[in-house]
Amino acid sequence: MIESIEDDTVLFCSGFRVKEEYNAAYIQKILEGFGDIVVQVLDKRFIADAEHARIILLQAYEAFKRGLYVAKKARVDILLKFLCTKKIESALRDALPADNVKEFALAGFGSREKVIEMVKYLESFGVFDEKILEPSNERLEFLIRYHNLSEDEVKNYGVGKILCDRSAAVFSKYYKLKSSALTQ
Repeated sequence: MIESIEDDTVLFCSGFRVKEEYNAAYIQKILEGFGDIVVQVLDKRFIADAEHARIILLQAYEAFKRGLYVAKKARVDILLKFLCTKKIESALRDALPADNVKEFALAGFGSREKVIEMVKYLESFGVFDEKILEPSNERLEFLIRYHNLSEDEVKNYGVGKILCDRSAAVFSKYYKLKSSALTQ
């Protein structure tokens, strides 16, 4: 998914299969060299569907524009939002792919030009594959267990919508406090 949201800014979220000799941590280090984009490597299981990814990334982008983020690195806030938590240590432990994991998600935002440059560069380290992020029963069951969602919640609203709402709720109070402190 690549979606334009402002003049030259895009949101992106894609599955990535890294070549055998590389891992997610190596890819994240490479991504830090693309200064004009904010991108996070994360375990593919934390993305319910494309709409879930889009809304979480919109939340992250809007917070970034206003300078409102919990972690020192804006990319880590993307991870926090997908996990619906402000607990950085547990988010890093739970959502960063292990060294032996070869399929994961890349999620972020930035200028269209830089995102295209990043995609072309990363193609020498692996392959982008949207099938990696296709919704599955296994992924939804994982998210239901991880976030302790009730059967009624899931039936009435769907996993992705619940997680978007939870993410917004977790961060809204923090943002209000930080926003008011910045304006005083």
